[in-house]
Amino acid sequence: MNRHILNSVAIMLMVFSLNVVAEKPQPVITGQGGTGLTINYQRNFTVDQNTVMLEDGVVVPRTRGQGGTGYKIRYRVAADVNPTLTEGTLEEINLINTHKGPVLSTDPFRIFNIDGLITADTFFKDDLSLQDIILGDDFKISGFIDSNGALMVTRVEALDQPLTDWKLSGYVSQLSGSVFNIQEQVVDMGAVTPVDCDGTLLDGDFVEVVATADPVFTTGSVLNTVTDVTCVPEELVTPPDGTIPVALEGIIDFEDLDMNDLFTIAGQTILINAGTTFLNGEADDIDVGVKVEVEGLLDTITGNISADVVEFIEVRFKFEAPVEPVDVLIEESITILGQTVVVTPQMRDEDNILSQGLAAAAQVEVRGFTDRQGQFFMTRVRDRGNADETDVSADGAVTAVNQPMLEIQGVTVDATTSLFFDGTGQPINANAFFAQIEVGSEVSMELAVWENNSQVLSGGNLFLDEDAAQGRSLSTPEGSTGALGIGTMTSLPDVIFVGSFDVQ
Repeated sequence: MNRHILNSVAIMLMVFSLNVVAEKPQPVITGQGGTGLTINYQRNFTVDQNTVMLEDGVVVPRTRGQGGTGYKIRYRVAADVNPTLTEGTLEEINLINTHKGPVLSTDPFRIFNIDGLITADTFFKDDLSLQDIILGDDFKISGFIDSNGALMVTRVEALDQPLTDWKLSGYVSQLSGSVFNIQEQVVDMGAVTPVDCDGTLLDGDFVEVVATADPVFTTGSVLNTVTDVTCVPEELVTPPDGTIPVALEGIIDFEDLDMNDLFTIAGQTILINAGTTFLNGEADDIDVGVKVEVEGLLDTITGNISADVVEFIEVRFKFEAPVEPVDVLIEESITILGQTVVVTPQMRDEDNILSQGLAAAAQVEVRGFTDRQGQFFMTRVRDRGNADETDVSADGAVTAVNQPMLEIQGVTVDATTSLFFDGTGQPINANAFFAQIEVGSEVSMELAVWENNSQVLSGGNLFLDEDAAQGRSLSTPEGSTGALGIGTMTSLPDVIFVGSFDVQ
């Protein structure tokens, strides 16, 4: 038996041994229960007799919140909020349906003619599934809207009866007279006068559109039964002068970290500094189209948020490796390092790899995230030049570990000949490195060699990401009257194990 075969057998045995490592239990969105409300899995707020519960700005019974899992929400916490903005009494909470109307496609998902991303983290009310959706039926959808008007769906709810009024939300584009677009949906508002638009309606304004239901509406239809167009602020609305603790979830629409240490969510400026902690990713993962939650202090005069913590809602990854033309399915997916990564409405493809394909093998960088079932989703793809199997990188969460083997976001790594570095870039030995990682730790690998036959990365340099397990304290200002937030309603009454590894 030659050395190549012996090596392959050894690698296969080591890969097999990874399968007995238990993956960390991951939170699963389940029905909201109890007397309080959980937001983004970690903020457990109390609802009392004074809490005002709204749905789309209309007062509803407080019990409505108990069925609100998956809703995008705006909330205000009373002065009893704790320093980490994880406990306190809710004064007001608004459950937001971003879209109410007909689903026209499930693959890809579209409500009206607007693209939406469905993942395993999307909550379907009453055990609804994507396969149960009847095209043309009305649904209530909640989620987060990117700067192009596409939607990251967090909740899907079926209705017992068709709606008489529809609603859609998003950013105005291609405005001409009474006609404009929200993503791919053409809206003709006719003689309706937009309100609350600071003068006149402009491209880039965020609007809520209400229209009378149209029984013949279908793919490609113009929405021309509009009854109301309202400009609404997507950012956190500021109270009187001062500073106030905030937790803001949303999709990044601009970033300028290199020059000015800032990015924006719905136009609201987020300032980072040397003390900002990054969770589920790192500063390099800040990019347009990425969803994050920011904890910090809001300056109510400037509207800027100084970020103490930036948490990536989904676990991020970044791969750079050779890709063959056959690995690209136009407008669908790309296979890199043995992982199939699917396109999203939020994807940026400046080099037209997913729209036109590759003429020859190339070094490709893919950034994105995984959902709780391990599906890979793409938010950016770039052509990085000639293919080079000896200059491969992988950055993400550890998904299995058994020294000297580990997995980075599902990619098998043989670290037998690797060099190791701590979070500050200082060399350490293999034992020190493996002693500091577990499933869920964030690591990166550079200058590695990819063996396509065995589907294993080896050699190269392995880095611990900087420790993100610092405290979550916002140093609530003296005299603070509470806190504000935008987030997703979640619940963790029944945590289960999920993942690709058998639990032993």
